[in-house]
Amino acid sequence: MFGPFKHSEVAKHFGFFRSNPLGAVTNGDSSLRPTNDLSYPHSRPETPLVNSFVNPDDFATTWDDFNIVSSFLRRGEKPCFLAIFDWEKAYRQIPTAMNQWPYLMVKNFDGDLLLDTRITFGGVAGCGLFGRPANAWKQIMLDRFDLVAIFRWVDDNLFVRDVDSSTEMDDIVALSGKLFERVDQIKQFLNQRLLSYNHVKVMVGRLNHVSYLLPQLRCYLCSLYRWLKSWVTKSALRTLPDNVKDDLDRWFHTLVTFTETRLIPNPAPTEIGWVGDASTGFGIGVMIGRQWAQFQLVQDWKELTNQERGIAWLETVAIRLGLLMLESLGIRQGKTFIVWTDNTTTEGAIRKRKSKDKWVNEEWKAIQDALVRLQVDIEARRVTSAENKADALSRGVQDGHEWHRVVPIHLPADLERYMFQVLY
Repeated sequence: MFGPFKHSEVAKHFGFFRSNPLGAVTNGDSSLRPTNDLSYPHSRPETPLVNSFVNPDDFATTWDDFNIVSSFLRRGEKPCFLAIFDWEKAYRQIPTAMNQWPYLMVKNFDGDLLLDTRITFGGVAGCGLFGRPANAWKQIMLDRFDLVAIFRWVDDNLFVRDVDSSTEMDDIVALSGKLFERVDQIKQFLNQRLLSYNHVKVMVGRLNHVSYLLPQLRCYLCSLYRWLKSWVTKSALRTLPDNVKDDLDRWFHTLVTFTETRLIPNPAPTEIGWVGDASTGFGIGVMIGRQWAQFQLVQDWKELTNQERGIAWLETVAIRLGLLMLESLGIRQGKTFIVWTDNTTTEGAIRKRKSKDKWVNEEWKAIQDALVRLQVDIEARRVTSAENKADALSRGVQDGHEWHRVVPIHLPADLERYMFQVLY
């Protein structure tokens, strides 16, 4: 868990959020296990439970009960060895999606909020959510080792091997740890107080290889290369600079949340007529070919942002909205798409994936997550304001655009408080 945070701090990041009380269950050894009570409140129909929005049947998993194991043993015709394997902190190893975090806040005894980013024992589908990676892990173990069978009951595993098999539990434990080794390397790197030149060089090399599959993260290597270049005395130990830490945090976040792929990205950019524009007087317009979408700012949007977000932020939001339109239209994975813009800041931000503007940077984090999730990338091209086909849409004009070509999208929660899509 992260926190505690004040309600005002959380409200800056989530337009809507709710808290749940801290619960507890008693373990078999009489110790207490804290839970996030997602079934609260129990008797207020006007306030739906978080669990009521989840259908546990959508997260079915397979468990091996007493009858299954005993049937297997009865059928056995020769001696075998058994071994018990237990997952350490099983549920707490499985992360939740960021768009679920507003529903997973826990209120502590002081009234502040804790952010729970892992599946919880209080969730109705927690068992099934854990079961999916556990099922995959079981198949990996059966493929890699000489085993007769593996039986699972939540986080307990029963391994069965022949008497003459050479497989040892130490081998299984060693491989299980290796699956998480790459992410752990970044985690350990971030937690070290002093680092050597060679240590940093090795880490950069590892991440550089990963960037061939995740080119969207290549921009987050620049700070590490700059740091290496500034290292005058190679034998000296140095502390981790803040900008390097921020970039490694993005690497860590992406590697623990993205869906693995075997798709090799195509670096050649594809032209699809994607252009966006924004104005502080009306809102945002985006066109992809002849498809289009228009978004109007709410009347007091500047007050809602404390006057901190301006045209650069809106132009960057237009990029995220364009990605959501592409997703709605049916995106082709592995592509790099050209995005046309008349804004210098946006063009630079697409190229560097960074900006000196705080809110543009925050928006780019969401865009990077979307790029990785959709398995695509983008490349900026410059268009003059006079030739920007989305300019009129951003000023509230719809002339010349056919309504049947509107692409409706679901606005993310962090944007819907500032704008809405014009659909009529």
